[in-house]
Amino acid sequence: MSYPSVMVIGGSLPRATLSVVRTLGRRGIPVFGGDSRRLAPPAFSRYTRRWFSYPSGDAAKAHDVITAHVNAWRPAVLLPVGNQGWAVILRHFADYAGVTAVIPSPGWDLFERLRDKATLAALAEEHEVPVPLTFRPQTHEEALALRHRLPYPVLLKPRGGEAGVGIVRADGEHQLTEALTQSGEVPLIQQYVDGEDLDLTLCCVHGRPVAVSTYVTLRKYPEPYGVPVACRTTRDDELMEIGTRFLGALRYHGVANLDFRRDRRDGRPKLLDFNPRLAGTTEVSVASGVDLPWVLYRLALGEEPQRLLSSKSGVEVRWPIGEFQHLLATRDKRSALRALWRWRRVATNVSLADPLPHLAEAVVAVHRSLRRTRWFPSRGEPRVV
Repeated sequence: MSYPSVMVIGGSLPRATLSVVRTLGRRGIPVFGGDSRRLAPPAFSRYTRRWFSYPSGDAAKAHDVITAHVNAWRPAVLLPVGNQGWAVILRHFADYAGVTAVIPSPGWDLFERLRDKATLAALAEEHEVPVPLTFRPQTHEEALALRHRLPYPVLLKPRGGEAGVGIVRADGEHQLTEALTQSGEVPLIQQYVDGEDLDLTLCCVHGRPVAVSTYVTLRKYPEPYGVPVACRTTRDDELMEIGTRFLGALRYHGVANLDFRRDRRDGRPKLLDFNPRLAGTTEVSVASGVDLPWVLYRLALGEEPQRLLSSKSGVEVRWPIGEFQHLLATRDKRSALRALWRWRRVATNVSLADPLPHLAEAVVAVHRSLRRTRWFPSRGEPRVV
């Protein structure tokens, strides 16, 4: 059976993009793609038939390059993955929708509102979704005025940040004042929640869920606010109920990834972040039996897939390069080694049949690790004051 082609726009989310390329390519779907990174691992996949790069940091030029390739290659479906790619597509949606079928999306207005952590917290409170105690100062002076009554420890978060970049923890008034002095923008301030990290990924059709997966994060890199390097699939009915009710109220259209943490104080999951796109951990959803890229592809073509729920609970998914970085960075190497030694019901993103993306990923990982040393300092890394 022959399938219509798809163009995948990475948007600097390489792990998810590689998962999308592979899961669709293995079904025999012709996959084209593009990304702002020249050394994007998906570009080297055996399932990628054509690839291009577009400029980073210049949305207008990125749009010009992407539209030129869409018009030249004529994919039947356009599948953006990361925020960067989605921002370009949604700003010029009519230009793309006139040429190809774009996968379901919430639209530009809701996309931007949900990416803004202050607006997200307000929406969650409005719809009775549990969130950490949140303060939304409008100026640095307002933020400083809160210092005597904040429930420390607190986290200072960039309103539009992602992947944990720029988050600062303050354990008292002095640390808060220091962090605000060094902050360029006025941050969102949230009470720190200690507990287990939970993830919920849903695909909805105008608020009606058609695919749902849940999982827990076991390890991250870099700690404490980095991306997951090991997750375990679950079947969390409470999380599903919260998420489906929230997205139903929003009449949400498309895929969304919601980050929660189960508060040790009251046992309730608190919403920390909302990604109006595929998760970087899309591999975990696929491992749980919920093939989200396939669902989105079919929806774009006007098909109605059968509703999918996480069916494989207890499967651990690891990203070996990230695990190695975590092992080098963690102080508790004994516990990390003990966790790595367990291989029962463990899957990885490594494919011996498709090895070249991992070589590219290794090169990128080494470069990033060097940037985190004093020899190659990086801007905007998560830090604790």
